[in-house]
Amino acid sequence: MAKFNLELPTDVIMQFESINRKCDDVLSEMVIAGAEVAKKYMASDCPDILKNHIAVSKVYITPSDQCINAKVYVRGYIPFSNPNRQYFFQHYGKAGQAFKTNLGVPAAFLAQMYEYGRSTSPFPKKPFMRKAFKMKDIEEAMTRVWNEQYW
Repeated sequence: MAKFNLELPTDVIMQFESINRKCDDVLSEMVIAGAEVAKKYMASDCPDILKNHIAVSKVYITPSDQCINAKVYVRGYIPFSNPNRQYFFQHYGKAGQAFKTNLGVPAAFLAQMYEYGRSTSPFPKKPFMRKAFKMKDIEEAMTRVWNEQYW
């Protein structure tokens, strides 16, 4: 039987170890770069009232598949136009429970109205989130971060 013995040079082994040590940090930066591109496209297409409410979440690891993720989402409240308004904004959740607030209209609710429209009133859909995820541009941003870190 033939025997084969291979020894890697020490500098190659050190390169692999350094890549392994900073892999999670680089992947996190790549995910953030892709999310920032999606945020830029989302903010360019959304209504003016929502532009300041679009944000990127912190990087997190999903427990089910150990993937590194970040979310682009709409947050905050849009104040009522009448500051003396005495009644609440109320909407219903999935389980039928009512949510009330006097802070204003939730920006996420308003974004959903623009994205999907409304069937009970003449409010046509004007999607801006679905069009924001241009995979080619997102992948280019992520590849750019990879090349800056490793090559």
